[in-house]
Amino acid sequence: MFHRTLALVFGALLGASLLTGPASAATDTTPPSVPTLLTVFEQPFLELMFSYSLSTDNVTPKAGITYELYLDGVFESDINPFIRPQFPNISVAFAYADEPGPVTLTLLAVDAAGNKSGLSNAITVTAVQ
Repeated sequence: MFHRTLALVFGALLGASLLTGPASAATDTTPPSVPTLLTVFEQPFLELMFSYSLSTDNVTPKAGITYELYLDGVFESDINPFIRPQFPNISVAFAYADEPGPVTLTLLAVDAAGNKSGLSNAITVTAVQ
């Protein structure tokens, strides 16, 4: 009985903190910085491997900022950064083009409060099948 009650109380407290988030996130209205240095490395088989500089934010740590990927101006997916200790300011990700030909990639950063940065530089590459 004791363990179950403790688990319920702890679970309720944890659930409340997850739903409300940190106090500063509720009042955060500053968007993160714009991701920069968007670069595509390769594009075989309609795969687009790209890197970008990580955004910074006044509240959310770099690892907590997510990114929205746009292909030809259309939202494609959310990206969680892959941060390596030897390269703490850049991340690498993959995307797939629908068909061979030119495709334009852009990103924007989203902090924990939902504030969105402006769009990154646009880069157009030719996806090859």
